[in-house]
Amino acid sequence: MGQGRDKIDYTDMKSAKASSNTPAEQSGLFRSLAAFSCIAILATRTPSFGDIAPPYILAILSILLYLLATTIAQRQYGELENPPRLLTFLGQFDAFLLGCFVVFIDYSLLPLAVIFTMIQYNALSQGGVGRWIRDNLAFLAGLVLISIFKLPAWHIEIDQPINSAVVVIFIVYFAAYGYFSHRRAAEARRSIAELERQQFQLKLRNYQLSKYVSPNLRQVIEKNRSSKLVTRRKRLVVFFSDIVGFSEIADEMDEASLTVVINNYLTEMSKIALEHGGTIDKYIGDSIMIFFGDPETRGPKEDCIACISMALAMRRKAVELQSKWQKDGLFKPLRVRMGVSTGFCTVGNFGTETRLDYTLLGSEVNLASRLESAAQPGEILISQATHELVRDVVMCQDRGSVEVKGFKHPIRVFAVIDFRKNLGKDQSYFEVTTDGFSLFLDADKVPNYDRGKVLAALKNAAKNISTREPTS
Repeated sequence: MGQGRDKIDYTDMKSAKASSNTPAEQSGLFRSLAAFSCIAILATRTPSFGDIAPPYILAILSILLYLLATTIAQRQYGELENPPRLLTFLGQFDAFLLGCFVVFIDYSLLPLAVIFTMIQYNALSQGGVGRWIRDNLAFLAGLVLISIFKLPAWHIEIDQPINSAVVVIFIVYFAAYGYFSHRRAAEARRSIAELERQQFQLKLRNYQLSKYVSPNLRQVIEKNRSSKLVTRRKRLVVFFSDIVGFSEIADEMDEASLTVVINNYLTEMSKIALEHGGTIDKYIGDSIMIFFGDPETRGPKEDCIACISMALAMRRKAVELQSKWQKDGLFKPLRVRMGVSTGFCTVGNFGTETRLDYTLLGSEVNLASRLESAAQPGEILISQATHELVRDVVMCQDRGSVEVKGFKHPIRVFAVIDFRKNLGKDQSYFEVTTDGFSLFLDADKVPNYDRGKVLAALKNAAKNISTREPTS
């Protein structure tokens, strides 16, 4: 996936924003309509163009100068997208001047009603209740200020030209705002459609990228949204597995068949790992590295049990896959070996600021890998620390101590048989410890010549316990 495609394309959104109507354009439209409305009202109050009174001429020139000045001011701040403070100030000043104009025309009721309605609509459409209160206070301030210097003559205009001009202005104003609102709604719909398209693309990319990260780890990243180089020490259960002799088998297979087999195998093993709550660290050819206890832990013992349960399920699934592959013409057995160790590891983000890998480091990682290499085909070798946590629920066979590369002393290892509850009477390994009693029995390791001695000891112990009075 190219670097350019990973970035959100904002080109269309910027162009849509540039072509849409901004609050500054809406404010300019209102100001222009209000200005020309005032000029039209003044013009219709005189019998002819040549008889326009000097105060009216001065008022018309003042209106045009004000319209020009505010237009220049808004363009001056255009690069800043017209700061809200400037628009708020101009809106209030517009309302103030309109209040002054109403007094100037002696509170002519029809123009007053139209101007007052325009102010209400403009304030509510641009700034809600807060803007409505401020603009009306500014309008009232204009009324009061000019009324101090000029006592208005209250009257109702019935002259047809004035009424016609006012009505035309009223219709033009709301028609313009209707068209303006339609354009803004259309632009909003286009912007929403563009955002939905980009959101779909991001979801698709996230889905594709999620295939490279373990699902439970992906959930933690989505919650925390952190990509810092942070690590911590935790007690974890580390698991390794691989297919015995896979390199030789791969050399005898064509590319297509090899791809089908390995992907099928890794898919089935990954499903099992996720079902048991494991975090898939990486695939290395046919090898799989999984750990339990991070990002979430159920406790050291439960993490170990979950890992052993996963390993047993993988071993059973490998047998099923072998039968399937034989039907497809792959007759060489694909046998899996596994290793498990438990202990403290350093887990977290390793790498650089631009390329991170969430993984773990420590001697337990090396030990799990060495145990996997030392295991026999179909065998699950676990470390002593792991065995101590699961010995009461998992039946294992003591394999003694083995020399492990990278460790100074021999490591005691155990081979997993199955969960005790699944074995029933077939258990050859027993271990019971309580106050005053301890029993450790591996029936497969008892020599024939010692069987009688062991049976006699067990019978004497049972008789001794049954004949003694129970103590409190």
